[in-house]
Amino acid sequence: MVIPFHYRMLRSVLAVADCHLREVDAGWSYQLHEHSGYELLHCYSGQLTEWIHGDPVVMSAGEWLLIGPGVKHSTINESNLGFVYFSVHFGIEDPELTHALKDMNYVHLSQRIERLQEEFADLLGYIKRNQPSETDTLHAPPTVNVDSYDVLAKYNVQLSIQSLVLHAVELAMKQAGNGVQASRKRLHASEVELAHVIQQKLIEAVYTDLEINQIAKQLFISRSHCNEVFKKVYGIAPKRFLGVMKQRKAEELLVQSRHAVESIGEMLGFASLSAFSRQFKRWTTLSPQEYRLGRRRSEKG
Repeated sequence: MVIPFHYRMLRSVLAVADCHLREVDAGWSYQLHEHSGYELLHCYSGQLTEWIHGDPVVMSAGEWLLIGPGVKHSTINESNLGFVYFSVHFGIEDPELTHALKDMNYVHLSQRIERLQEEFADLLGYIKRNQPSETDTLHAPPTVNVDSYDVLAKYNVQLSIQSLVLHAVELAMKQAGNGVQASRKRLHASEVELAHVIQQKLIEAVYTDLEINQIAKQLFISRSHCNEVFKKVYGIAPKRFLGVMKQRKAEELLVQSRHAVESIGEMLGFASLSAFSRQFKRWTTLSPQEYRLGRRRSEKG
């Protein structure tokens, strides 16, 4: 039986502003920011931590995250491995749908959803098929500029992305409707600005022996205020953040360099080999030498 139907006017309710797939190294982070529209974020491989209004959202491969307008977020990855992520920013040009989403801060689609995975795989497959055949296999492939596609190919990609986004929004609305929704923390502009300055100081302190109280002194604030503001914005204590950065750098140097363990400890601001070894064992339960030998054995297979 054929069911007749009629559609008076077909127009897109989504305006996609920016879309990219990117591979980043361990230690990559992105500062606190917000958007006037929505963002759909996907962890394609590896693991990333998105900090949203002070709450950590850990995303593993296959997971999706929908972030609402004006929601401050940043990426501070605590893994010592790189990851691949997909991000699309978009606006919604439909009053009814905008109203339905007005109270949404963010929704984490933590279950692997085959429908989204299949659509995303189809999108990647289409882009791969439209690649030039002469690809240099010795180097990483260059970033594809979809804007350079012919008009039909470009709109094919656009429609695929719009379909993907709409299905993610639909799933997010269902999940938010079931009460799985995060509340916003009140953040003042001055707190956000100070937290970002503290973050930069902490990153600069990785190769020094600077401690949190000294960084606070440089900024003419108390240690307690430094801790309070940084944790409120980023959801992690500054001491813990600095420790994560130092641990990641120590692991990298132990595996990728020929520096002696003592030299690596000195580079990272430790007063002695024993101080570095004690701290490294707290981080990993292994001594620096055990970690280095273990990683080298595993790489040899």
